Amino acid sequence: MKRFHEIFKSASVLVFTDQLIFSGSNFLLTFLLVRKLSISEFGIFSSILLITYFLVGISNSFIVQPFQILSAKNFSKKSLGFAFLASLVLISIFSLIIFFITLLPIPAIAFLKNNLSALIVFISAYILQDFLRKILLTIDHIKIVLFIDTVFIIIFPLLGFETSLTLWKSLYIIGIVNIAASIPGIGYLIKNADFGLKNTSLLHYYFAEGKWLLSASVLQWLSGNFFTLAAGVYLGINALGALRLVQSFFGIINVILQTIENYYLPKTAQLYYQNKNQEKKELLLKMMKAIAVLAIIIIGFFTFSESLIIMLGGEKYHQYGFVIKLVSALYIVILYSYPTRISIRVLEQNKAFFIGYSISFIFSVLSFHFLLKYGQLYGAVTGLAMNQIIMIVYWKIILNKKQISVWA
Repeated sequence: MKRFHEIFKSASVLVFTDQLIFSGSNFLLTFLLVRKLSISEFGIFSSILLITYFLVGISNSFIVQPFQILSAKNFSKKSLGFAFLASLVLISIFSLIIFFITLLPIPAIAFLKNNLSALIVFISAYILQDFLRKILLTIDHIKIVLFIDTVFIIIFPLLGFETSLTLWKSLYIIGIVNIAASIPGIGYLIKNADFGLKNTSLLHYYFAEGKWLLSASVLQWLSGNFFTLAAGVYLGINALGALRLVQSFFGIINVILQTIENYYLPKTAQLYYQNKNQEKKELLLKMMKAIAVLAIIIIGFFTFSESLIIMLGGEKYHQYGFVIKLVSALYIVILYSYPTRISIRVLEQNKAFFIGYSISFIFSVLSFHFLLKYGQLYGAVTGLAMNQIIMIVYWKIILNKKQISVWA
């Protein structure tokens, strides 16, 4: 019993448990909103979420990702406080930008003016909660993250029992629940961080590293969504709907991969800079086991693709079972790239990180017409896979050329 107690208290099990709660909550929330909102409202919600992901990427690039490596080298309460204040400043800037955008004389966004507060509450709370989860995972406070994600579960009765749910009411409720769930994380940072934005060395570090990560984040968002957006123009609404349905489903895998990166990346960096080679090898083995489990799950998706697509979308999506097979193959490529991706990040090859995404995006622009015209959905997913392969090959060339490796 003591052995079982130790296992269930271990960091890896806590991270896995948290990931089950977090991934499951996001997956169920998506399909709850599909059923509760109208088609047009859910389409607007998906667009708002896409923009929110873009802003989260900026926050990660400027604050979270540099902090992950900096804390592994030399953690301090000042760096923790600086990151927290910087995130609040960035969220305030985003809110002001959204406010001024709604003042523009553009008919397509005029309807946002009457729902500006719901939009700002949702986006600000989402970015804040994402920041807190990643920062707390970086500094090994997994139990607080687990508590945050457990509290978020109250969203389901709040939305599920709402008889007259609208898009804007949904945004308010999700935003408020995110803020409530974030309170333990906010409390920890207020209690344990030293605050002060006037720190020249930290400002220089975040700017020096963040400029490449930010550029890469923008290109990553464009590259990841380019073929999807183009598919809607070239292939029509039905094909786009099938692709988005499958991508939403695989978002579960994507969230798990993000958590692997958020947890294992700072741990790897810490062991690398402390020259703890044996512990580093053990961590790599754990990460590879986690990736292997994901690969088995994805192979299961591939095998039962037709049954799965019907379960997700109904009989009307029966003909699109092959899309799950294609996206499954894409995610196997993504899994293969993760050790290389972590090496690039830990070794602070941020310029190479940016150039890899630049080459990938250029490929997207040059090839999308041919791939979509002649390959249709096959071409769209092939383009996404080629983006990943191009980046992996480039990053491996850079690491081999410089003769550096985290895992050696």
